Amino acid sequence: MISQELREFCERWFEKAQGYQGRSIQECFDRFFTLFIVYNRLYAELALSWARTGRIILRSRNPSVPDAQAAKRYVHSYLGTNHIWSSFQDDDQCKWAVGIICKLLENQVFVIKLDRLSGEPRPEEDKKLLENLRSENRYRKVVALLDTIYSIRCNMFHGHKGFDSVQTELLVPVNLLLDKLTALLYERLSSDDKVGILPLGESERVTKGGWYVKKPFTKGQ
Repeated sequence: MISQELREFCERWFEKAQGYQGRSIQECFDRFFTLFIVYNRLYAELALSWARTGRIILRSRNPSVPDAQAAKRYVHSYLGTNHIWSSFQDDDQCKWAVGIICKLLENQVFVIKLDRLSGEPRPEEDKKLLENLRSENRYRKVVALLDTIYSIRCNMFHGHKGFDSVQTELLVPVNLLLDKLTALLYERLSSDDKVGILPLGESERVTKGGWYVKKPFTKGQ
């Protein structure tokens, strides 16, 4: 299970996010950033837990969490397609949010997929997002939603999303989805007794700089 320290961290930031309920550009940005801090901490915890138990392998030299993979692929695999999609569809606000995002993409009101260095639009990638969101395949829908959320995060963190009131048209629905997704991940990790626990038979591992590494072979072992 996740640590008490992590629980307190998440609860504190969830509470802070609830304070941003307005639709001004300032509050929309603040709510997104605040929620993503929680989401980032949780998917990093998931990735580190999987690395400790051998489900994934991190680079041996200067290991770090593969951020994009963790935010999209690992979370998707952990929560499951049906759980994520049904949770969105059972929530009227999230259902509305998915529809709004589809309309914004269809009408090309916003460009979501941008080149991370130049900030130039990638219209073909936006077209793929819309096709997946409109697909009958739940897996493709969830992949597109997680990609949309993470892409908007990248645009904001790398300065490619303008601080303009028009952005609220996209951020209001995206914040609803990010809030729901983060809550789902928090609830699952909080009740998962396999998270944060070393597998049986791994007592020979030692902690080094926060990472679990195999003890080096020594004479006599």
